Amino acid sequence: MCSGINTTLEDAIRHRRSVRRYSKAALSVEQVERILWAGQGITSEDGLRTVPSAHGLQPLRLVVVPGRVDGLPNGTYDVDRETNRLRQMHDKDVQALLRDAAVDNQTWIADAPLLVSICADYTKPCRAFADQKPYGRRGSRYVEIEAGAAAQNMMLMATNMGLGSVLVAGFDDDRTADALGLELPFSPVLHLCFGIALS
Repeated sequence: MCSGINTTLEDAIRHRRSVRRYSKAALSVEQVERILWAGQGITSEDGLRTVPSAHGLQPLRLVVVPGRVDGLPNGTYDVDRETNRLRQMHDKDVQALLRDAAVDNQTWIADAPLLVSICADYTKPCRAFADQKPYGRRGSRYVEIEAGAAAQNMMLMATNMGLGSVLVAGFDDDRTADALGLELPFSPVLHLCFGIALS
């Protein structure tokens, strides 16, 4: 794990690992905001973001589930796409529900101080690229590439801050969407768990 904030990109890439055991220490809101910025932050006055998006459709949506974040009560939060600020959707603790919706016994989903779910609206990209081979699948492919880029950015930012992370993609989509309170057209793509790694 990298020791702190001023590591190089090469150091962060070299030290990133899948971490599934976290200490009981809480994260700060500032750490959460930096992770979220890495995933979907605006980087220029014309609205360009930290990850590429096919045709600039921006289908991703980040949903934050804090387990232990100082100053951020448990619940589910939507990330405002323009300001990166958190808006509480509800105050129900859903980490156990998300763990139960996962494939196998992925206890780290409920144990992590922070879970970020990358969700997406597949409908716009699928319509936008419907005339490209492989017909009907090109748009979905672009969504998943974009989600992967956002996930990697967030994990590298976490590593840069001395935090551990793990990507989770094995879950029941419908149960996960229900737990997060997602409404159509949004669907869950993947989760990221963050925290201080247990040594």
